[in-house]
Amino acid sequence: MAARTTSTRLQYLLFSIRERLGTYKYWGMIAAALVCAIMMALVDDVFLPYEGALLYNVSLGFTALLKIALAVLFGGLVVINFPIRHEENPHRDEQDAAIPQSYRELQQAGIFVSVSIAVMLLLSSFIDENTFGITAFSRRFGASLCALIFVAMIVRQLEWVDALLQQRRTAFTEQFRMIALVVGVMLIVLRVFELVTGIDAEAIHVVSMTILAMLLLIASSRVSWISSLTKDQKWKAFAVSSLAMVMTIAFMVSREGLEHITIMDRLLPGLYHFSSFAALLACIFFLRVSFALALALPTAAAMDRKMNEVRSLASLSRAIAQVYDLEQLLTMTTTMIRDVCGATSSWIELESSEANGTHIAAHINITDDELQALYKHGVLHASIARRGMQGLYIEALDEEPSFAEICSSLNDRVQSLIAVPLMLEHHRIGTLFAAHREKFAFENEDIALLTAFASNISIAIENVRLFEQSVEQERLKREMMLAREIQYKLLPKQQPHLTAFDIAAYTSPALEVGGDYYDYVTLSNGMRCVLIGDVSGKGISAALYMAELKGVVLAVAAESTSAADILCRINTALKGNLERGVYVTMTAVALNEETRELLIARAGHTPILLVRNGIPYFLQPRGIGIALADAQAFRSALEEVRVPMAYHDVCLLFTDGVNEALNEEQKEFGVQALQSALMQNHTEARFIVGEVVRRVAEFSQGMSQHDDMTVIAILAREHDAACCEHLPEKHPLRST
Repeated sequence: MAARTTSTRLQYLLFSIRERLGTYKYWGMIAAALVCAIMMALVDDVFLPYEGALLYNVSLGFTALLKIALAVLFGGLVVINFPIRHEENPHRDEQDAAIPQSYRELQQAGIFVSVSIAVMLLLSSFIDENTFGITAFSRRFGASLCALIFVAMIVRQLEWVDALLQQRRTAFTEQFRMIALVVGVMLIVLRVFELVTGIDAEAIHVVSMTILAMLLLIASSRVSWISSLTKDQKWKAFAVSSLAMVMTIAFMVSREGLEHITIMDRLLPGLYHFSSFAALLACIFFLRVSFALALALPTAAAMDRKMNEVRSLASLSRAIAQVYDLEQLLTMTTTMIRDVCGATSSWIELESSEANGTHIAAHINITDDELQALYKHGVLHASIARRGMQGLYIEALDEEPSFAEICSSLNDRVQSLIAVPLMLEHHRIGTLFAAHREKFAFENEDIALLTAFASNISIAIENVRLFEQSVEQERLKREMMLAREIQYKLLPKQQPHLTAFDIAAYTSPALEVGGDYYDYVTLSNGMRCVLIGDVSGKGISAALYMAELKGVVLAVAAESTSAADILCRINTALKGNLERGVYVTMTAVALNEETRELLIARAGHTPILLVRNGIPYFLQPRGIGIALADAQAFRSALEEVRVPMAYHDVCLLFTDGVNEALNEEQKEFGVQALQSALMQNHTEARFIVGEVVRRVAEFSQGMSQHDDMTVIAILAREHDAACCEHLPEKHPLRST
């Protein structure tokens, strides 16, 4: 508990000093090095008596501990201010981000270890008894400064080794770190013990280092991250780790370097042991890595290919899930094709909508002129057709007799070629092509790889197409719903309120929009007129003509005097303005509330169903469809019928979507079923309309509506006795 508290306080002290240094950490570290070197030089003057003194050995041990404490403080500042593991930079470019972290750390560690050992050997070559003795203060200061530089470099070496160990830890890694810390402290203590007592503890030092080396081999046993490196990265990592290993071995066996470090070790006890401790750890680790890299290099090319395949398939899987733009997907795919088999160019050919047609959907590193030359005379398509559903591999294009004429036009861009079909549900939707500027550039495995690759690409292309279709369908659906709302706004908002008649209406298009039309207008003589019409066809075109019809009706209604007159004026306005083969059937019913009569004219529309005195019958005045004849022929063919209406008499107007409604047996609803629907004793027009709609729905249950359906019911209201005296008893029909 006390050790943990002391460690926490020391950490807090180091972080406090780091905060004080702030952005001036480089100058701060220089200042710290100078202060620590001065204090280390003063320690001997202040606390160390002359060599023959009684307490000389005790003072020697005390001063050694003080100087070691100052060196530890300085090393801690180095660790705090210059950490090895930096946070990932989000602004790093994509190419640098693709380099594995393990490779970057190994490269940086190997370079630092090699350079730092070279610097330490160079520094130690200038240290001797005459240059930096331990008698003058200035000499002790210079030696102390060199010793602190050694400490900084050794600490950095240990940090790099620790960072490399953390790349792929084992269960023993944390235990080894603790053992290494204990051994490092023990080596320094042994050196102080030797200095004070004069007893040689070199044997313990050798045994400790040997045990530590064996434990490091165990701790660094997991170097599987090497397999994730590319062939080029493995060669570079092997060179760097070998250089670092050689430098550490040279440091440990160099007699001249060791003698000078031993001289410096007299000023800072334990420095020699600590430097050899760090050098041994670095040497063992880089030896382990170099050995693993040497074993991995022969299979590096094959591993690169496999890793490239995995990465490409993973990228394609992400593309299938995330990319919904066909052009972007194909561009990404051509790049993958080129990379996955080492091609120099690639392109994708897709089936066109025309029969037996194809087009180049995407290409990379090959020009349009070169593609046209390759497809010249249909030689390439003929070669692919002969192979059927199997892949095509041409090892040397100029050795194929059929391609001899076009090879000169390719500028040596295509010398070997692979073509793999894109299949979807046993149907060919395109072809993948990979080309290389060298002959015999591909292997048979490349065909198998691209064949497997093509299966995923086919699915991705189909997914994108389905997504585009669903987006288009959703867009059309939204537009149709908007058109339906607009069409509903063209229909009457409410039913007219009349004293003699009760009117109700219902309409339902077969699709989102339809060609059925009904309206209530006021004629020039003040009579209200009910119109019901049906534009030939259905859907968008019928709806557009229906909107045009609405505008024409509003324009001519105020000038019309009767049901026949308004139909004639509508025919005159539309004749010649509709496309050939398009016409409108319509019925107009003018309501005379004073005489309680209906004036009915029919322009080729469905018959009118009447119920008078409880007896149903159909009324079918003469008339032809609107826009089928000129004004004179239309008027001469049109008949207007006057129908007196008594209380509870009903006039039902409907379009052919009602009587022609089909059931599961493909039978029509018919007019007889309409008659039975009107025989009920209804007191309101809306009940009549509701009964008709209900019976049609029950009849065609399970079948979709195949045509637009509109129903209008006109019910004669109850009238007083005075009004009844003016009507004939049997209400005869009169033509005008």
